[in-house]
Amino acid sequence: MIQNDSNRAKKILFVCPYPPNLAAGQRLKFEPHFDALEREGYDIKQSCFMSQRLWHIAYKPGHYMEKIFWTIKGFCERVFLSFTLRKYDTVYIFMNVFPFGPAILERLFRKISRRVIYDIEDNIISKESNDDKRIVNFLKSKEKYEFLIKTADVVIASTPALSEKCNQISSSEKSIFIPPTLDDKRFIPKALSTNKEKLTIGWTGTFSSKSYLDIVLPHLEALYKERNFKTKIIGNFEMDNPALDLEVVQWNKDDEVNQLQDIDIGLYPLSQDDWVSGKSGLKAMQYMSIGIPAVCTATGHVMKIIDDAVDGILVFEESKWKETLKDLIDNETKRKTVGGNARKTFLSKYSTKSISKHYLKALG
Repeated sequence: MIQNDSNRAKKILFVCPYPPNLAAGQRLKFEPHFDALEREGYDIKQSCFMSQRLWHIAYKPGHYMEKIFWTIKGFCERVFLSFTLRKYDTVYIFMNVFPFGPAILERLFRKISRRVIYDIEDNIISKESNDDKRIVNFLKSKEKYEFLIKTADVVIASTPALSEKCNQISSSEKSIFIPPTLDDKRFIPKALSTNKEKLTIGWTGTFSSKSYLDIVLPHLEALYKERNFKTKIIGNFEMDNPALDLEVVQWNKDDEVNQLQDIDIGLYPLSQDDWVSGKSGLKAMQYMSIGIPAVCTATGHVMKIIDDAVDGILVFEESKWKETLKDLIDNETKRKTVGGNARKTFLSKYSTKSISKHYLKALG
């Protein structure tokens, strides 16, 4: 058992924006390692800003008064939480303490906490500001992220590029890259049976990442005029498209793997910008875990995950989406070979067992 100087298990407080086991950045990153950390002697507590109710209405239109109520409640709970921080050996902050405004609570938590680990994903420190977005920029307040990067004892980044940028901001070498995590006993390959009426091309994501899906939709529409396939969207929003044979299902944790296993080809379109350099490639890893080809825009960290035409497919020009997908539809052997290699890569690099050691090292 890992013990500190007072002969007790180390106490770790995880400060998170979202409820447990829901948001991908938590449930497929550090949350899967809680059991392993507890087996090593850590005493873990998790504090989440969002209530279950706020999570369900956050991206829906309306509900303004209810959103304000839950946001104020979350802020008050964070203030009260600050009085308990000294009893923890380490405070692990994921993304932020409070999602809006300047780094008031972040500064308070840093001042009180004995030791802080800061976990940052996506490139939220990229410069998108302009004079026309002053209110939005104030609410997002990149200053709080830079403050945490500079003052945390350890920074965990979602990509090597983001880790390097964090080290530049902090003028130190305290940032490390830890990949996302998927449970290899839960995320398993789909059944080999191909008794399906149509091949399925699919995408999984949330409302906040829907803009990336929009990149590939015109190419799917053009392809559907030449090939017969189903498009499956797994998300937390509704949509329709009469130009496709479209199925939209609402993501839920219990059915997540079954929903993914219905897909034969997984889509991971991305834009070409600084923000994407901080994206971990989680969608690609999800497709790889169930043994199907991930077809990804050739940009950012995904180029380090995918070995093109071996364990995934990289699309180097947006105009090539249609032909790339058509080739996979027409070539079942290629789909199976790439999918099988993808599963092997996943097991060797991104399964829970292979990642836990990195968190143990970061926690010290």
